[in-house]
Amino acid sequence: MIIQPKSIRKVLQVALATTIVLGVVIFISVIYESRQDLSDDFRFSKLLNTPIQVRSSSTIRWNKNNIRFKHYTLNQNEDSNYDLEDVKSVKKYQIGDTIYFYAAKSYKSMHVGENFYLIGKDTLNNGEIIEFEYYTASDYSPEIWETEKEFLKRVRH
Repeated sequence: MIIQPKSIRKVLQVALATTIVLGVVIFISVIYESRQDLSDDFRFSKLLNTPIQVRSSSTIRWNKNNIRFKHYTLNQNEDSNYDLEDVKSVKKYQIGDTIYFYAAKSYKSMHVGENFYLIGKDTLNNGEIIEFEYYTASDYSPEIWETEKEFLKRVRH
C-alpha cells in the first residue's frame, strides 16, 4: 500500500494543531493565578483589627519586585539589615511589640497552589505609612504571634 502525500500532510496538520493546543493549555496553566479577599473567612477574621503581640524577632523588608500583594513583606524569625538595590530591611519588631492586620487574602496559582496572607499597615521611622504582607503557614510553622511551644500544642490537637 502506498501512502499518499495528502494523507501525510493531513497527519502533520493534525499533529501540529494538537501540539499548538497542548502548548496553549500548558502555558495558561503555568501563568494562571488568582487573588481573593478572605477578610470575612472565620480562619482569619479573628486576627484582623486586633492587637497582636509579636513572639519572635521579625523584619519588614521592601522588595523591588512585588512578592504577591505589596512591596513590603513581614519576615518572621529574621533580624536582617539588608540595604541592597532591590531588597532593604526597613523595620524590625522585637518580642513583645504589637502589630495589626486589617485584611486577609489568598493567592492561588497552578505552580504554587494556594497561599494565605495577612495584610498589615505600619509607620516607618521616617513617617512613611506602609502596607505589608505576612505569609501565614499555620500548619507548618509557628505564626508570628505563637511561641514554638504554643505551635506544637496547637498542631497536636
